[in-house]
Amino acid sequence: MSNTISKMIVAAAIAAAVSVQADARTHSKSIIVESPSDLPEMAQRNSEAMYLHYTGDGRAILYLEQDQGRTLAIVDVSDPAAIRAVAQVPVDARSTYDFVQTLSDSAVLIHYRDHSGFAVIDLKKFKRPVLTEAAQFQHPARAEALGNNGLLLASTTHPSPEAEDPEYEVFDMSDPSRPASLATFEGVKQRLERQETGTVFLLGNSGLTVIRRPGVEEDYAAELNSQRGN
Repeated sequence: MSNTISKMIVAAAIAAAVSVQADARTHSKSIIVESPSDLPEMAQRNSEAMYLHYTGDGRAILYLEQDQGRTLAIVDVSDPAAIRAVAQVPVDARSTYDFVQTLSDSAVLIHYRDHSGFAVIDLKKFKRPVLTEAAQFQHPARAEALGNNGLLLASTTHPSPEAEDPEYEVFDMSDPSRPASLATFEGVKQRLERQETGTVFLLGNSGLTVIRRPGVEEDYAAELNSQRGN
């Protein structure tokens, strides 16, 4: 056997061993690791953040924030063994952002990383996400969901998000494209929540304000009745 042929055999054996080792690092009997090169091209691009959304018909859709927030890459991950690209769509985001809170069944609250405030992305038509801005969403210090259809924003004129006596505003988010402001409370000194009934208590300069969620109250009452019946 010539020296050249021997070298070719050795090289082939080394290549085969490297291939086996690479496969062993990404696959086993119980775990499979899909690298970016195994996924659709849009999933290989640099992304800032991601959000997993479930449609009404049972599909799982992954949104990848790209281009400093100006693009959403949409990937169908319903079948992990057959992940596929859906679309890349532009959004009117002012800067990069983080997905911070799910609202209703078809919307998500985002927070701009430059601290300029919040916005809402409506995913009802999952292939055509729509970003909604509202003047009241600019520069609030904190945001939290009130169940599936409500939003509580805390704003302050002070630079610190922990500043005392912030202003709170309650929104109905039943229609994510048209946030409805229900009430504003100034000089809030303390906030408490009773989780069983979904009740929020705000202590302000004008006294006590109570934010109620009747649906949660009804569920809690039904649970109590059920327990008493047992």
